Amino acid sequence: MNMFIACNLFVKSAALASVLGFAVLACASEKPLAKMDPVVPKSMFVDDVKNGKDPFFPNSIRRQEALPRIAVTNEVAPVNLLFEQLFLKGISGIKGQQLALINSSTLATGEVAEIKFGGRSIKVRCREIRERSVLIELDGSHETRELKLREGI
Repeated sequence: MNMFIACNLFVKSAALASVLGFAVLACASEKPLAKMDPVVPKSMFVDDVKNGKDPFFPNSIRRQEALPRIAVTNEVAPVNLLFEQLFLKGISGIKGQQLALINSSTLATGEVAEIKFGGRSIKVRCREIRERSVLIELDGSHETRELKLREGI
């Protein structure tokens, strides 16, 4: 029985050696392959707020979508809104040397005054003083408006 196993192993090993020998000869006859760099797959991670949560801080709210923030700028209010805050309270003086009282500032023709209201201050230039009105312009703006006296003054 041992002889049978030994012969069987010899036959199998001889068959295997012949197959390997043919494979080696086939490979040796072909041209050598060009050296190729191995292809390394790249990992891709998707951080989607809607799916999943932080495994280290599961109760954290930092991954929640933030509300859009309104940009704060130092823009000047529209000129129309500024003119609506100015009131002509009176006109005094003699013809040719008249003074206009706008809010709490007194102006002569051509003068510039800084008028304060609502925590703000604007520069106003008096262009012309008329009998019952005044032409003014905001400093830096080329728009001219007429402020009229209230009825009864």
